Amino acid sequence: MKKFIPYILILIALGIFAGYYMYNKPHAETQGAKADITINPADLLAAFELDETKANAMYLDKIIEVKGKVKSINEVEQGGSISLDTGNEISSVICEFEHAASIDGVKVGDEVIIKGFCSGKLMDVILVRCSL
Repeated sequence: MKKFIPYILILIALGIFAGYYMYNKPHAETQGAKADITINPADLLAAFELDETKANAMYLDKIIEVKGKVKSINEVEQGGSISLDTGNEISSVICEFEHAASIDGVKVGDEVIIKGFCSGKLMDVILVRCSL
């Protein structure tokens, strides 16, 4: 039994190192990255409303580029979000930005191109870690 203790300690140390590495690993950025899929906001929302399971398989955790008209802007202390018009009064595509400075100069009604990681649909389709 005593001869296995060093191996167990080595495995524990490797597990701690792997956990620390994964916790501190920087996340992927969309700025300068090539989009996996380019689609307009209305088609993206329609795909999720038609078959959410299929849309999740196609879009989830992929970089999506959307071009659309700004419906509303929500700024908070450290970030903000832009809601894109989909032609649907109830649902839209919400693009969340980590820094409020990223959406400076954008106004309601502007036509914008935004890239972000699709995180699925709640009531709206959500894109996170977005960039203009």
